Amino acid sequence: MASRDETDRTDTANQAGLSPQAQPRSAQGDGSHGLPPPQLLSDAANKQFRLKLTMFWSVVLAAIVAAFATGYPSWENYIVQEAAKRQLRAYIDVRPRGIGAIEEGLVPRVHDTFHNIGRTPAYDNGSFSRILVMEYPLTRRLVNDECRHVTPDPKAGKWFIGTPKRPGVARESPLTATEVEAIKGGKSAIYFHGRVCYRDIFNEPHRTDFCLFWKWDAGRISPSLSCPQGNSSG
Repeated sequence: MASRDETDRTDTANQAGLSPQAQPRSAQGDGSHGLPPPQLLSDAANKQFRLKLTMFWSVVLAAIVAAFATGYPSWENYIVQEAAKRQLRAYIDVRPRGIGAIEEGLVPRVHDTFHNIGRTPAYDNGSFSRILVMEYPLTRRLVNDECRHVTPDPKAGKWFIGTPKRPGVARESPLTATEVEAIKGGKSAIYFHGRVCYRDIFNEPHRTDFCLFWKWDAGRISPSLSCPQGNSSG
């Protein structure tokens, strides 16, 4: 026989709308295990985490800076080194000493010299030059051959500061009557062009392209003149 207290609890549950089968379950709970609420980091733990993260990225950044500092020269050092090379390296200048008489049947010949106007020796990497009779004024650029020695030649000559001895450059065929008439009539001129290739003491390749010409002026051949194009160095 149920006690009075159990009867009172049953009546209260019936008034709340719960079925008798649900009453024991409601009294004991739904049987599920609830998850505990998330715990937030304390202020001290949060500060410690931020400090460790900052120290980590500081170490990474310092390693990157050290790698660049030890592996590559700074931009300022690079500029200084390049400026020093330009002051010390060799520079070749081509200077003709004149041309022979302009007469039919004579072979035009130019005596030129290579002047090293730099402060250090230049190593010969080959040269090319040619004499032509063409229209005056010149309306097109003359093409030079490439250097013979693409790589350093252990047998290459060394041009010191000063002037090396060079044989004259001659055209393969003598002047014709038509060419002489065109030169003396001011319609043609004798052109001397070419390229000088060399290496400096830093083993860097360089070249000097030149173009000079002679024309008939007041009954005689003029001094050598520079072409409007075809003179450059690199």
